[in-house]
Amino acid sequence: PVQDDTTAPLAARAGLIVRADRRRLERIIVNLVENALKHGAAPVAIDAREAPGHDTQRDAQRGLIHIGVTDSGSGIAVEHLPHVFDRFYKADPSRSSSRGSGLGLAIARENARLLGGDIVAMNVPGGGARFVLTLPAADS
Repeated sequence: PVQDDTTAPLAARAGLIVRADRRRLERIIVNLVENALKHGAAPVAIDAREAPGHDTQRDAQRGLIHIGVTDSGSGIAVEHLPHVFDRFYKADPSRSSSRGSGLGLAIARENARLLGGDIVAMNVPGGGARFVLTLPAADS
């Protein structure tokens, strides 16, 4: 679990409301932050914003909110990026053998999809990993 004294800055525009089950949403965000602290480096930043454009027909039909969690570590090796959401996958088993089951990100993505969204992983130029949770905005 995240230590009680751990803080992460949150940058968000007021009025962003997602349509989601609170318990699932909390589990997803806690999982992403814990993952960033375990496998990345502090500081960890969290941001929320409206999706900037309509990449797919589905995006065009409804508003989407992006919630990003970014760490300051070395990022994820390119060969591991396609697998980070696979069940039981560990990028470096020798480094993380006692640091979890390899299920956290898979479960987070499944929960995101149950809420009508998704999660993607990417590297940040200059270092660090970023996970972006996309969820439907609440109807106005």
